[in-house]
Amino acid sequence: MNKKNLTIGLATLVLSIANAPNAQAALINGVTVTTNMGALLGTNINNIVNGVGLPGDIPSLTETHAVGSPSNAWIGTLSTNNLITFNLNGSYNLGGFSLWNFNPTTTFGVRGVNILTSIDGTNFTTLAGAPTQFADGADNAPESPEQFSFAPVTASFVRFQVLTNTGNSRPQAGLLEVQFDSASATVSSTAVPEP
Repeated sequence: MNKKNLTIGLATLVLSIANAPNAQAALINGVTVTTNMGALLGTNINNIVNGVGLPGDIPSLTETHAVGSPSNAWIGTLSTNNLITFNLNGSYNLGGFSLWNFNPTTTFGVRGVNILTSIDGTNFTTLAGAPTQFADGADNAPESPEQFSFAPVTASFVRFQVLTNTGNSRPQAGLLEVQFDSASATVSSTAVPEP
């Protein structure tokens, strides 16, 4: 292989890597959460972001969650304008999230939802490409996450506007865990000069 072909091959490789979509994701740590839905049955809204119920009680995007209980899940009351607001505690290039739906029984999970994001915590915009429904949780069994990805958006807050539960006639809905991932910024491409 001559020097010119080697240079062209190297330049092509560098440009291919630089222009490839960056699929890496990183767990956003330190997320806090609030809700206007209250907490029932001794549960706590903080359980859905603190990793309790995951292996080692450590937040993760992929691990299996234990069966829900008052110490590792949350359930609240559905009325009108049901909001769960996540504070990412920083500005992130948000690329997706993992969700473990309520699973002690499959009928009290969150089903219909609008997902919105915000930079300032006051002005929220609907998140393009976000899901509008979540699947049932495992029926009284350990649960793998439902994972979602979308075109990255800069966000400091994420809001779930809960519309319906997964089928129970009682006005209640809950979750086990929600963890967010940050998409790394895409590397910009630059041409490699030929010697």
